[in-house]
Amino acid sequence: MNWSIERKLPLFVTILLVAVAITQLTIGYGEVRQASSALADKRLPLATKVLADLFQTGQGRVRITTLAKDPAIAAFLRSGGRSGREAALAAMRRVTTDTASNAGLELRDFSGRLLLRTGRFSVADSVYVSPGKDSARYGPLMRRDTTLFIAIAAAVGGGEGNDAERGGGIVQQVAHMNLSERTRTTLTGLAGGDVRLLLGNATGDPWTDFARIVPAPPATVLNSRTPVRYERGEAMRASAAPVSGTPWMVVAELPSRVVSAPARAYLTGMAPLALLIVIVGALIAWWGSRRLLTRPLGEVTHAAEALTAGDLDQRVSVRRDDELGRLARSFNTMAEQVSRSHHHLEAQVAQRTKALEGTNAELEAFSYSVSHDLRAPLRAVHGFARILLEDHHAQLDPEAQRLLGVIDQNTRRMGQLIDDLLAFSRLGRKEIAAGLVDMEELARTVADEVRRTDAGRKGALAIQIDPLPPVHGDRALLRQVMSNLLQNAAKFTRDRAEARVEVGSQRDGEQTVYFVKDNGAGFDARYADKLFGVFQRLHSTEQFDGTGVGLAIVKRIVQRHGGRVWAEGKVNHGATFFFTLPTEEP
Repeated sequence: MNWSIERKLPLFVTILLVAVAITQLTIGYGEVRQASSALADKRLPLATKVLADLFQTGQGRVRITTLAKDPAIAAFLRSGGRSGREAALAAMRRVTTDTASNAGLELRDFSGRLLLRTGRFSVADSVYVSPGKDSARYGPLMRRDTTLFIAIAAAVGGGEGNDAERGGGIVQQVAHMNLSERTRTTLTGLAGGDVRLLLGNATGDPWTDFARIVPAPPATVLNSRTPVRYERGEAMRASAAPVSGTPWMVVAELPSRVVSAPARAYLTGMAPLALLIVIVGALIAWWGSRRLLTRPLGEVTHAAEALTAGDLDQRVSVRRDDELGRLARSFNTMAEQVSRSHHHLEAQVAQRTKALEGTNAELEAFSYSVSHDLRAPLRAVHGFARILLEDHHAQLDPEAQRLLGVIDQNTRRMGQLIDDLLAFSRLGRKEIAAGLVDMEELARTVADEVRRTDAGRKGALAIQIDPLPPVHGDRALLRQVMSNLLQNAAKFTRDRAEARVEVGSQRDGEQTVYFVKDNGAGFDARYADKLFGVFQRLHSTEQFDGTGVGLAIVKRIVQRHGGRVWAEGKVNHGATFFFTLPTEEP
């Protein structure tokens, strides 16, 4: 994809702005999330402390301890419940009334037998917590179906010595917890509204969120004194703390989505602003690159293209003093120099054309002289030699007959040399009549002619014509190329029992490479560059006849078509001649 600077520069600026925006958003998101996590880690321990303080049980413990030391309670329990009932009830009603529905206050002997009760709440006839001797003791949270309740107990009497003989009992208060959505909402509101508060036993179930009974948090939360992350339906961050004087613990937990909400809000709020900055920056970059950079460069480019096309008067307007202004001035200076050089070159071309026309005229005169002046005496020598051989054969001794035969043979060879030299010289002046040429049909036609005219062969000649693509060129000249190469292959395979010649082609970029391959005498590859020179031969005329001009003609024709020619070979292993021709009309 070939994009112009007008597109590349805004795209680069846009990518840079996007990268900066993403980096800033990522850094900002991370910082906000880190600050939010740090704030949550401060809120959670504070919330657990507040809740633990809220559930401090000092007053409840004092009331039960004081009740256990009341003389009426002590007397009633030491009598085994047989005396002092009314006085004991009066003392108990000061703590828990008979109509209280959420609590029950009991007096039991050490065997657990119920002696007296006030309040309406009762779960089962049992002692739920081991009583404290010096002060009341809270037991763990307990669950009965969907009811969550707690118990506190204190011992009366039962000491050592005389106290042990006097007997005693247990003061126990049992109360259930009011679990409701309202309670949960109220406590959550005290912690900030989004912190979830839990209460339960340090050793395990049951646990509650003050609206319902819930599973206990994992031990990693309960054993850690710093906020930790865990899963409860969703990712949570939680902190735990013990409730002093009880076997209970409180936990404050916060959903991770709440912790990361400020970071998401930052991203949601800043992303559109970053997008707007990117769009505005891209538009400014596009406008600036078009007005300040690509438009002046475009003017220089169009002027250079016009100059290349031949408009030597093309110039660029200079309106700036920066680098682009200096570029425009430099271009105008270059255009002036090109214009002057062009006019000077045209004058030189006209002068040399005139000189070349004179040289061509002299060459035409030379060709005429060669054609007429040299041929006349050559024909005379050849003719008189033939007369002596034919009319005076009987008067001539064998040596004279041999010498006259040598004269006859060399005059014919001289005539062929003159014809080939004239043909070679005319190639440079002949106009190319370009057209579509069927190279396969042309090769088959020339191959048939070579087979008919081939003589003096020891064995068979097989010429294989592969499929050949057509080309644009002069049919007559290309026929000369194919004829010279096939005649050359036929000549140098004359001594082979099974002579093989192949004509084929192969693609080479935008050109087609044609080749003529034979299994003949071949040549020494060190002298391959001499093959296409005029009168250059690598074999003697006694071995193979010829004038040494045929391959030079091939080279001249191929070069005039814009191609090139070369050869590869090895002595006694054949030779391959290659030539290239354009497949499209120039």
